[in-house]
Amino acid sequence: MSENPAPQQKEIDLIDVTGKMFSGIGRGIKNIATWFKNIILWFFTFTKKYFWILATLTFLGAVGGFIKAKKQKPFYQTEMLVETQIIPRAQIADRINNLQTMIKDRNNTVLARELNLPVSSVEDVFFIKADVVNVSVERTGRKQDTLAAEELGPQFLRIRVRVWDNQKIAGLEQALVSFIENDPYTQERLEIYRRNNLAQQAAIQEQIEQLALFQRKNIEKSSSVMTSGTMPLMVQNEERTYVSEILDLKNVLLSLQASFELTRPLSVIQPFIPFERPVDRTLVNTILMALLATCLGYGFLLFREGWKRV
Repeated sequence: MSENPAPQQKEIDLIDVTGKMFSGIGRGIKNIATWFKNIILWFFTFTKKYFWILATLTFLGAVGGFIKAKKQKPFYQTEMLVETQIIPRAQIADRINNLQTMIKDRNNTVLARELNLPVSSVEDVFFIKADVVNVSVERTGRKQDTLAAEELGPQFLRIRVRVWDNQKIAGLEQALVSFIENDPYTQERLEIYRRNNLAQQAAIQEQIEQLALFQRKNIEKSSSVMTSGTMPLMVQNEERTYVSEILDLKNVLLSLQASFELTRPLSVIQPFIPFERPVDRTLVNTILMALLATCLGYGFLLFREGWKRV
């Protein structure tokens, strides 16, 4: 009885398989490139076929955008930079952005009450927005240099407004600052900061008194155990001076006292600028309306071509 021979396994040629794989990838890339080429050629052919129709629509859209821009009521836009280290900047931005909701609802009565302004002063305001930005220290005119992520400058709270009457900008700036400073959340955070500041001052003052006591006892050259309040103080016999430590603590104490006296919820780094010239939207509106008319023209003509083929 003969045994059947074991089937031989066929060896795989890796070079041949790799070549076929790269060949397939190459054909796929070539097909995609050909497809894009055909699309571009078809687009140019389609545009050439309906060139005058599309050009006319683009021209009419540009004219419409130009006329619309000239008929629009002129408005003024400015921004203010605010620094704060007590209140989170995002928290302030949310509070200010809530005012925009009132503007959208045209609830001028509530907006005027929130800003403590006459209703006539807020009727000209139609946009308020706040956000946190990283900007360069050097700023020129209305332009702002926003730095790259690896070159971030100091972080500020930016408040932007748009008004119909630029004479209302000055009063609006003070109203927004007072709105944030008088907010209950702001007052609570300010009270916590001042309370912590006073506690730090008291702790440093106690350290200064203890060091002064050590200094006097060292001068007397007496070795004894004393108590200051509930804390025992061990005085050594060796000569030692605490003058430098006391001076350092006094400098820290003076810094805390100055911080306590000068602390405000907000510091205006750059105030609103009441520009004399309104924002010119002519070029933007002209380009946008021309692009819109062109896109609508392409859409209509493509639908028309498709309908013919159906």
